[in-house]
Amino acid sequence: MVQIPDNVRPYLDAVLKHHFWILLALVPPVVLPMVFLARGKLAAEIDSARSQIESRLSAVRSVTGIQPHPNNEWSSEIDKATKRVKGQTLAEWRKVWDSQQPLRVWPASLGPDFVQKATTLKPAAKLPRPMLERYQNSVRAIVRTLPARMGADELMVDGAAGGPGQPAGPPPGMIDPGMIRGRPGVPEKPSALVQWNPADQQRLYASFNWDRPPSTMQVVLAQEELWVYGVLADVVARVNKSAAGAFNAPVSLIEQLAVGYPAAEDRPGAAGGGRIMVPVAAGQANPMGEFTPPPGPSTMEGGAVGRPPHPRFGGGGVGGPMGGPGGEAPPDASPDDLLRSWIYVDFAGKPLTAAELASSPDAQLVHLVPFVIRAVVDERKLDTLLVDLATAPVPIDVRQVRINVGASGPVGFGPGGGEFGGQPAAAPGSRPHDVTVELRGTVALAKQPDPLALGLEASPDDEAEAAAPEADAAVPEAAPVNAEAGGNAA
Repeated sequence: MVQIPDNVRPYLDAVLKHHFWILLALVPPVVLPMVFLARGKLAAEIDSARSQIESRLSAVRSVTGIQPHPNNEWSSEIDKATKRVKGQTLAEWRKVWDSQQPLRVWPASLGPDFVQKATTLKPAAKLPRPMLERYQNSVRAIVRTLPARMGADELMVDGAAGGPGQPAGPPPGMIDPGMIRGRPGVPEKPSALVQWNPADQQRLYASFNWDRPPSTMQVVLAQEELWVYGVLADVVARVNKSAAGAFNAPVSLIEQLAVGYPAAEDRPGAAGGGRIMVPVAAGQANPMGEFTPPPGPSTMEGGAVGRPPHPRFGGGGVGGPMGGPGGEAPPDASPDDLLRSWIYVDFAGKPLTAAELASSPDAQLVHLVPFVIRAVVDERKLDTLLVDLATAPVPIDVRQVRINVGASGPVGFGPGGGEFGGQPAAAPGSRPHDVTVELRGTVALAKQPDPLALGLEASPDDEAEAAAPEADAAVPEAAPVNAEAGGNAA
């Protein structure tokens, strides 16, 4: 126990006796500053929270000033904006369609009544049988005008092909000069600025050899194909326009010119199309040279490529007229579906089937027709050719340019590309600057504007045209030809 000195004890007793009053005097100076400090901090926090609340309320109140206010009228305003955008799209669609009117000119040789009927033909309408027969009898004469349009000699002869859709003689890239000179009616020294491979001309000519009247769909698609051929022929003619003769023509030889189904690639693109050579692994013998072709479609990812058959070309199916791997036609496919398959591609170059063509939003506005041009070109004028393609009246998109093409892929409808993909290039000739060039791309053809395709109501003029009676729409067409025959379509 602590001993308290006697002289301190009286003071301690006094403190203990009056401790309440002593503590009462000391508490305010200690507690009150602490209270004021806590109150100030709390007030600051309250002010900060109040400021945040007021800013949020101010943002909420600002919504009431938005016109139109996002309430029940908001969806209607969105619908109006959407309809306005669709209307602008339709206007641009019609502008592109009108800009291509000079392209969509039916040959006058078909007769004024045919031209008038075909020009105003609606998508669901049909041509009368007499007009279908007239087109069947006239289309080959129209095809024979293409070489002259290009500036080449016409070498399309009946009976020279091995059959409908089959080439006559060697394929493009293996041209026999004797096929061009020494033929009946062909001068010994051709005066044409450009030569067009006779075998390729015969391939094109044979594809229009129909022994039955075509269907309306076949007529429309065939004429569309001829329009695209004409566009490409005009490009060659324009590029050679400044030439004094064949000796200095920028484009001296067309080995292959194909559009639509023959130009569609099973695996679009250089890598997918099998046109990249794969180096042989170290230590492996390769008697054929340093490089080997990539694996075929049956060993690549995704399995075999299924090119559908086409009534006019007979592609698809092993042992078909054009050869190469292919697929079978869908069991419920109509003749028109077979005609529409693989004649258009999407923006990635992938061929579209008839079902994909009907469901693709892009295909409702424009049809992209694939093409391939393999030609001997003066390399100093290659840029002139590419510029003319890029500035043509019809949108042409050149996606691949291959120079001095060699035997880089299989022959036929295979991963090498189009109908004669992978054939060795023809010798450029005696001109020192000649190179063999292969161009692949698409030609964009606008579809007839249809407000219903955009979700818009048809205008009164559109409805009147759609309701116009087709006096001969019910005339029966020819029976469809067997697609496996490879020659003709109904």
